[in-house]
Amino acid sequence: MFLIFGLIIILVAGFFQGTFILPLSYTTKWKWENTWLAFSLLGMIVLNWIWAFIFIPELLTIYSTVPASNLAILILFGLGWGLGAVLFGIGMDKLGMALGYPVIMGLTASIGGLLPLFIQQPENILQLSGIVLITGVIIALVGIIICSKAAAIKSTYDAINVKKDKLTAGIIIAIAAGVLSSLPNMGFSFGTAVTQAAIERGTSPALAGNSVWALFFSFGFIPNLIYTVWLMIKNKTYYTIITGLTIKNTGLSLLMAVLWIGSFYLYGFSSYNLGDLGKIVGWPLFISISIVVGNLWGLWKGEWRNSSKRARTMLNIGLVVLIIALIIFCISNIL
Repeated sequence: MFLIFGLIIILVAGFFQGTFILPLSYTTKWKWENTWLAFSLLGMIVLNWIWAFIFIPELLTIYSTVPASNLAILILFGLGWGLGAVLFGIGMDKLGMALGYPVIMGLTASIGGLLPLFIQQPENILQLSGIVLITGVIIALVGIIICSKAAAIKSTYDAINVKKDKLTAGIIIAIAAGVLSSLPNMGFSFGTAVTQAAIERGTSPALAGNSVWALFFSFGFIPNLIYTVWLMIKNKTYYTIITGLTIKNTGLSLLMAVLWIGSFYLYGFSSYNLGDLGKIVGWPLFISISIVVGNLWGLWKGEWRNSSKRARTMLNIGLVVLIIALIIFCISNIL
């Protein structure tokens, strides 16, 4: 019963994560950096701390009782993730969808799930559940690559056209972005001291894991703040954040923030219900669902309406492969 409940919650979490970027396309008068700064402030700071105080009693006391070394790990992971979010945008700009997306998302899904398995539960690697999980990650990577190739065909982008001077730097940046973007699950998995302190202070074990997010994403906000402010200065768009401060733009940024930070709190809650391998199986499941949902929103918006039949067929194949990977992740958790 708890397993089914956990799977339902992580489906909702993945839906939220795959949907949060959708409101971005409906803002007006604001440039990307304006909306991203508003979203980052609301999601990573404001709502993050509000929800943390609601769900985690005595949050500040919990942090004060945890050894400084454990908090330092969360802080470093948070800063690393924030840098990864910035590098994601740069990597996509240098490599395009065809090369950038499969490298970044593939590493995010696989490292975030497999590294905790290899470090925390190495005895499960050669067990049936571990083998099935690794198989699922490989299949998910194939699905991500197929979806990315479909998007490349849709946009008539050819990886060969990437200039050589951009290629090497772009691949290095994409690899760094993929590794760093997996850090939320690393922080969640290795933040056991904080989680245990939360349980000892009366937090429900199902919610205790979420005690890491307030600190983690607050420091992740710093690189996002620096990058968006730099872009506003570079593009001279710092004034548009004031002129475009409308109810519509504020509401859309708030919706992005609710969906985004909500997805992580739901993920934290679901991982407890998924059992011993919740943090290991849950992450690639979470990422894969978000990719499927994101592509479905693209179809709904008509982004693929004028694309070739080959591109649409390849996208459908990629989505089916990802769904197969999702089923395998579920089987791995059951085993």
